[in-house]
Amino acid sequence: MDNEVKEGTEATAEQDCNCGKPKKQSNLKTKMLWSLVFVAIAVLTVWAITSQEGFTLTSFIGFIRAQNPMWITFAIVAMLGFVVFEALALMTIIKSFGYKAPIHRGLIYSSSDIYFSAITPSATGGQPASAYFMMRDGIPGAVTTVALILNLVMYTFAILIIGIVSFIVRPGIFLGFPVVGKVLIIVGCVCLVSLAIFFIMILFKSHILLKIGNACLTLLSKLHVIRNVERKRERLACSIKSYNGYVEQIKGKQKSIVLSLLFNILQRVSVILVTVCVFMAAGGDFKMCWDIAVCQCMVILGTNVLPIPGAMGISDYMLICAFSAIGFSETVALNLNLVSRGISFYSCVIICGISLVVRLLSYKIIASRKQKKTKNTDQENQK
Repeated sequence: MDNEVKEGTEATAEQDCNCGKPKKQSNLKTKMLWSLVFVAIAVLTVWAITSQEGFTLTSFIGFIRAQNPMWITFAIVAMLGFVVFEALALMTIIKSFGYKAPIHRGLIYSSSDIYFSAITPSATGGQPASAYFMMRDGIPGAVTTVALILNLVMYTFAILIIGIVSFIVRPGIFLGFPVVGKVLIIVGCVCLVSLAIFFIMILFKSHILLKIGNACLTLLSKLHVIRNVERKRERLACSIKSYNGYVEQIKGKQKSIVLSLLFNILQRVSVILVTVCVFMAAGGDFKMCWDIAVCQCMVILGTNVLPIPGAMGISDYMLICAFSAIGFSETVALNLNLVSRGISFYSCVIICGISLVVRLLSYKIIASRKQKKTKNTDQENQK
């Protein structure tokens, strides 16, 4: 790994050696099929919004033309901040274990997480994709697992913290949501709290992780999906032992944990600021910025755990309801939603997807050059 620095941790490194090399990650090409599902849902979502009675192409074009370029630039910067802050959070955690990744590597880790989280149900594809790139760059499997779980815990806590602040600052906005919106927000809060507890248990109660792994192996064995289950149990136990070594190191790295939490909070704030900047770009009143921010935060709380790729459709519905709750007309609410979601979500996913394609192509180019160099060396040796 370029610029990789290993600091001490000899015992942990020895555990990694004993456990062998991490398994090869699932082929990312199969996950690209989800891109087609993503596009289909995105098209249906935009069609549903533009089919509303309050939407007209003339009003939308007028809304776009009236946008202040300076505030739209701020919105784009905030969208990019969403990618950068996750990269910084992951890099902080990785660095605490003695592995330094340059910023361009960190951006690939965050881009892969964001892209595959957006196109897969319940964001299930994000972390495995991020793990693929991290392990390919030479970061041990145990470090990768702990780093991603810890970052997910910080991500969950960040949403909860911002949610609590939103309820304190503008409790009336929650009451303005329709019944469906209120239910989604309440269920979202309960799920986030449950997830935070679950992830902490996995992080610091590794025997739970071992039981879950053994249960999965037993099930797969009974279904005749895998063979040599006992050997796989031994490998799992060895991996958990290595995992425990890195978890123990976390206990003395409070500074890194706090910094990671801060970056995760800034990541969520970045999404909220996109909507605020789009509102200001349309000539909005600065006094309403808090209301706009709280609206976006409530939407995040209510849609974060939904099993829909990118929560497309539901996020738009709730954001439009939120804007209507604070007094916007249906036309303004629809236009504001289209532009803000277009920047904060769709543009972000496209940028992350392009960066991943470029990175994967670079892997092929490097491999091709190495193969060509090896071939030339063999030919020279034969001569």
